[in-house]
Amino acid sequence: MESGLSARRPAGPGGLVTGADMTDSDMTGTHSRTEGWQTLAGLARRGAERRPTVAAVRWRDGEGVWRTRSYADAWRESEEIARGLMALGLRPGDRVAIQSALRPEWSFTLLGAAASGLVLVSLLPTTVPEEITHVMNDSGATVLICEDADQWAKVTAVRPRLPALRHIVLIDAPDGADGVMTLAELRALGREQIPSAALRRREDAVRPDDLLVIIYTSGTTGPKKGCALSHGNYVSVLRAHPAPPPQPADAPPGLSNGTLYVVTGPHTIALLMQLLTWWSGYTLAYFSGGSPERMLREIRETTPKILPLVPLVLERIYSAVLGSRPEGERRRLVEQARLGLQVRERRARGESLPAELGRWFDEAEAGVFAEVRAHFGGRVRRVTVSGAAVSQDLLAFFLGCGVPVVECYGMTETAAAVTSNSPDDYRLGTVGRPLPGVEVDIAPDGEVLVRGGNVFCGYWGYDEGRFGAVRDGWLHTGDLGEIDEDGRLRLLGRKKEVIQLSHGMAVTPHPLERQLRASPLISHAVLYGESRPHLVALLTLDERHASAWAAERGLPTDLGALVRRPELLRELDGVVARANSRLQEYYRAKAFTVLDRDLSVGTGELTISLKVARPVVYALHRERFEALYD
Repeated sequence: MESGLSARRPAGPGGLVTGADMTDSDMTGTHSRTEGWQTLAGLARRGAERRPTVAAVRWRDGEGVWRTRSYADAWRESEEIARGLMALGLRPGDRVAIQSALRPEWSFTLLGAAASGLVLVSLLPTTVPEEITHVMNDSGATVLICEDADQWAKVTAVRPRLPALRHIVLIDAPDGADGVMTLAELRALGREQIPSAALRRREDAVRPDDLLVIIYTSGTTGPKKGCALSHGNYVSVLRAHPAPPPQPADAPPGLSNGTLYVVTGPHTIALLMQLLTWWSGYTLAYFSGGSPERMLREIRETTPKILPLVPLVLERIYSAVLGSRPEGERRRLVEQARLGLQVRERRARGESLPAELGRWFDEAEAGVFAEVRAHFGGRVRRVTVSGAAVSQDLLAFFLGCGVPVVECYGMTETAAAVTSNSPDDYRLGTVGRPLPGVEVDIAPDGEVLVRGGNVFCGYWGYDEGRFGAVRDGWLHTGDLGEIDEDGRLRLLGRKKEVIQLSHGMAVTPHPLERQLRASPLISHAVLYGESRPHLVALLTLDERHASAWAAERGLPTDLGALVRRPELLRELDGVVARANSRLQEYYRAKAFTVLDRDLSVGTGELTISLKVARPVVYALHRERFEALYD
């Protein structure tokens, strides 16, 4: 399905399309007020100067109460962390690592590192001791900030193998943690030993080419590589981000531009969202962790204006919207959303509507569509989805209900951004046009190439000229794609994930996997078939929706029992048949198997960004896959 909304200038010769191809109207709303900013060193300080009393961050404490810190508080804590790190002897360009869930102290450490010319190394809270050893030794980080006793224990287990590590700092120190510095003590040390003027001199000395962060890719094979990203990389992306709408004339001075709710951990998307908060004056709300149900509840509670999601989270919201409704009502809602999308697109083109259709739409807009939007808090202006393939039927459903959800595209090596749709100018099936200042081209073999100020400095410790990720200024992304007649990028899969069937046909698994995940019953779908005559599929169930489906039919709601019931297998057989019918023969799955649990990060089947780690899934479930060919 394509949107009927406005199309603009087509791609240039050879498929090349650039942000410069956008018209002047594309550029309206970008951050002219920050054009003079070349680095992010002064980001926290400027936020405190402009909006000292506004809430910069919100988080839920151990008792479940939402707490806040103002922009002035955030700068004070960031400054003290920076001065404390300087007191430990860290010089510009030195690396400091943080191993923690996303929380205010994570953001304050990032801002403090930026202000003092240090390079932050991100270690996820799920990182195991072997990975800690690799990342710490590869980056040469001399200070590691740990969240709590659990993270500290991981580091302690490999401490003899970390020769460069000089200091460990704990955010939440357990009782009896003698001999280990706490974050509060680090801040006190900075206040006592390093004057504010010394930090300001460091801030003024930071240059656009100086590194800001090293983010280790979550790759599925081999040792992780550190993507080295500079201040200039992120400034180029932030400048391209649409500015918040102007505040009402009677708004209190320094009012927040709204809440930006971050669900994911501190990888590339979440890191960009933290910087965007201070750049644009939002209030950043952090997911407190736990079950998907808690996450969905917090989205409603925080009423975000900006909501970045990975496809899996959007699929869970879809399941929550439909899961509590009877089957007939679910079908009606899907049909209403389909009609709602047609009405919205006709209105966007300025077409008139029959009076009866207009009345129906207005009633649905105030009724059932408003109920769907309430799952997003009711005030959201932009829901961006990136990080993996997403079902177009899912996007069409939410767009039809008036949720401004659009796809965008980026990767760690591009500071998380390359292209984007917008809620008022999108095309389903694409990830949008290049951001201003970014060029996108397609190589002869179909690989997506990117060039611009967002492209990273290279992999830490690698000779980029020899390694070859960036050649002649172009980043070779490893993604396959095409550019349509209006300059929008359409992704087709990963070069390394193409499956070569035994009769020579090379197929990408993503089209069928997207179709299968459009079913509320299915959480994940993984295709298999290298050197085999046809594709087969491994399916996992969305527990919430599958349990509701089973309860309606008097079937066991426990997944272990449910996956053996013929009623479920017949239902899934229909889902697979309908998905197959939309694709060419070679892209279809001839058989499937169903797990009695979902894929998880803990087993290695999902990366921290919730992408499927195919080699791990193939290795763990090879016997199940192969049995489908018997």
